[in-house]
Amino acid sequence: MKRMGYSLASVCLLLWLLAGAALAEPAWVETEKGSLNVRSKANAKSTIVSKVPNGSKVEVLETKGDWSRIEYNGKKGYVKSSFLREEPPEGASLEAGEVMVIQMGGYARIDTQSGALNVRKKADPKSVVVTQVPNGARVELVEATLQWSSIVYQGKTGYVQTQYLALDSQMIGRTVYPDGAYLYVRQEESALSQSLTAVSAAQPMTILGIGEQWVRVSCQDGEGAAIEGYVSMADIAQWRETPSGAAQTPVYAQLELSADALRLGEELDAVARGEEGASCVVRVLRDGKTVMDDRTVSSGAAFSYRPRKSGVYQMELVVRRADGASIGYEARFTVEESGMAAEAPEVYSQKDGWWLDKKYSRSNLDQSGCAIFTLSHALQQLGKDSEKSAPDALAKTYPMYLAESGTVTGNLLAAAGRDFGFKTEKDKISDASRIVQGFSEGAVFSFAIVSGHIALAAGLSEDGTMVHVVDSAPSATFERIENARLYIDDGQGGYQAAQSLWDIPGAKYYLETDQFGGLEYYLTLDYVAGRGVRLIHP
Repeated sequence: MKRMGYSLASVCLLLWLLAGAALAEPAWVETEKGSLNVRSKANAKSTIVSKVPNGSKVEVLETKGDWSRIEYNGKKGYVKSSFLREEPPEGASLEAGEVMVIQMGGYARIDTQSGALNVRKKADPKSVVVTQVPNGARVELVEATLQWSSIVYQGKTGYVQTQYLALDSQMIGRTVYPDGAYLYVRQEESALSQSLTAVSAAQPMTILGIGEQWVRVSCQDGEGAAIEGYVSMADIAQWRETPSGAAQTPVYAQLELSADALRLGEELDAVARGEEGASCVVRVLRDGKTVMDDRTVSSGAAFSYRPRKSGVYQMELVVRRADGASIGYEARFTVEESGMAAEAPEVYSQKDGWWLDKKYSRSNLDQSGCAIFTLSHALQQLGKDSEKSAPDALAKTYPMYLAESGTVTGNLLAAAGRDFGFKTEKDKISDASRIVQGFSEGAVFSFAIVSGHIALAAGLSEDGTMVHVVDSAPSATFERIENARLYIDDGQGGYQAAQSLWDIPGAKYYLETDQFGGLEYYLTLDYVAGRGVRLIHP
């Protein structure tokens, strides 16, 4: 059998519309979207009895109005006359026995409408079935002709009828929609490549090229700008000609990150943006594995994240609208090990996530370390900060002082005083005048700022009425404080009460722990004295 190769374009360039066919006259099918449906009646809603591949020759038995009754491969039915041409493709003067090749190599998708497709040993409907391919599955294409195609599926080679294939070459230039909530459009053909945007089931994209694992597309990002990128073939269950789901307009989602590369120990600041009233959920993956489960945030809210290990990180945002529409957005950043020792911050953030795996006796510093952080802040204030005064070093030195009810602060300070050379007292001080005197001598104080939480009284305001507080976990203070307020300097010689922790300069909210980081603010001297303080004197 002789074979002649033709491009798909030459197959589609058929010449003229068949205005009216005489009985048993030949015609050729020309469509823009693959095979032509053959129906049981001259009605667009009637049953599809078969399909005719684009470019195929059919016999026209009768033409009435917009419909023609045709015969193809022994089956008869009705097709729209507008898809028929009275002459074959240009240059396709086939002799007897010649077969028109419409695609060599590449891939195709099984499109049977429903059910699996038989793969036969030979290009013959009576040949032995060697395997079956599920509807929607992708297969490797050896050669496609108008009637039969040679394919490879799961290592088995055989023949299928071309009318049940959606050839990749037929998809180029088509506008389609994802089958699912959304999929990521990446800058390069790699799952580790930066995501440019995410396309929802309601957003169109035009296919520019198709490879084995990636599809090149053009679409619009969340702000309406035109972009080109790649979507993973593995993410695509099926192309759709119309949007699926309830949404008819795109859902907006975007992540803004402060950096795309960090050193281990540094933190990332981010803002998640979505439509007003929509639910925004953030998760974090490292090297493809989830390291932070779903966290809900408000659209436009700032948050921070402090990685604990090096690797390639992926922060994902999913925005869900009330009507059920959703879309995703992701941003990537890398975290590298660094040989440089990180400088101690002025205020440690006990709840930034970094301390979750830093042991403190049978607990960890995130859970039970407020007294340790306060001691570390005190040593900084006294000029005794070193590697030994860092919270994790102190936790390793003094694990014996963590009891069931929390750290035994008096014993901890007594032991640390001997080791670091500062004075302390066994009893708490509740006399405001003694506290003022201690400040004047350069002392600081550890105190239970609220029930179950320790902070540092680090100094006195100029007017002598307010105490400067360094607090490693202010969320606990703000939630538990009674009959008192946290104050900030109003810049005019006075103080104003903070309505939320966001009002305090330097406030950061850490998504992983749902807590704020360490902050400095003011409390009244009367409140601090009423709680009782423990002396840390240089």
